[in-house]
Amino acid sequence: MEKRMMKGLLSLILVAGLVLSSGFSTRVYAKKSKLKLTKTKVTVDVNKSVKVSSKKKYSKIKVKASKKGYVKTTVKGKKISIKGLKAGKVKLTVSGYNKKKKVVAKGVINVTVKKPASSEDGDKENKDESEDSEEPSDKTKAYDAGEYSITKVHSGEGTFYDRTSTGAANLDDYEKVYFTAAMNNEDYMNGLAGAYVEITDKDGDKVKVLITDRLPEGKKGDIDLSRKAFKEIEPEVTGRMKIKWKIIPLPTKDPVSFLWKPTSTQYWAEVQVRNGRYPIKSVEYYDTSSKSYKKLERQEYNYFTAPNGMGSAGPYTFRITDFYGHVITEKGISINTSGKAVSGKNNFPY
Repeated sequence: MEKRMMKGLLSLILVAGLVLSSGFSTRVYAKKSKLKLTKTKVTVDVNKSVKVSSKKKYSKIKVKASKKGYVKTTVKGKKISIKGLKAGKVKLTVSGYNKKKKVVAKGVINVTVKKPASSEDGDKENKDESEDSEEPSDKTKAYDAGEYSITKVHSGEGTFYDRTSTGAANLDDYEKVYFTAAMNNEDYMNGLAGAYVEITDKDGDKVKVLITDRLPEGKKGDIDLSRKAFKEIEPEVTGRMKIKWKIIPLPTKDPVSFLWKPTSTQYWAEVQVRNGRYPIKSVEYYDTSSKSYKKLERQEYNYFTAPNGMGSAGPYTFRITDFYGHVITEKGISINTSGKAVSGKNNFPY
């Protein structure tokens, strides 16, 4: 009797042990959830930084690189700052921890670190491009744009919108290439249509946008970003944020181009100069009869007008000056009423 009771007790202990063992096994080897990130592939230059955010908040986030020496990572809340150290590719494993210091989610960021073009390469490119260019006569004024100097940082508020009509600057087709935004009326009317600007929010997150529209109700310094651009640095629920912004060069290797109004003739014409690396200050055409350059009238819709035509039927020579005193000359530009841009040969140096 005693032996049978002992055997029964041992069986109960064994079953209980198996049940407990099974329970612990389930908790230890439970499958981790996927840590969702705003980006899983990023490209960053050496000595530059890019930010990626976790879409969910965790008690702690840790980042481990597959190779050392390529990037430096810093975590602040949900945001991960990735700084390029050496050119190459590296995989970052991102782990999210709960309050019990257990890993509950994992994600991966594939990073490509690029070496920025050397100054010698840049000088060579500029030399090639400036074969037909002319330098400003007053060297002391070159690169000084006063309020819109390249080093000037502006402050304002950032919002977002969904545009339902043509942008004021008539650059809608560039939305397939760049993030875009609308500039407050005062800055826009000072010639910033088509400017490329870098916007920074209060957390240091950055997004670069092309100014393709006007914000009539905005205060000086304000920028209304496209919804897509806004979400690059802030969730939609934020709605409005403090920002700082500055003008930067448009990252293009292509020359400037000319888009003519379809109704243009030698007696009346409007032309838009697009794809300039910096905002355009003035556009002049060469008048063959007076043998001098004559300035075209700038319009708020980002075209330059010759109300009485440009003398001859063309082709024409244009002299284009940016905000910083760079001057390029484009020759042999004919009127094209097809609605397609006519490519030039030069662009402003970086």
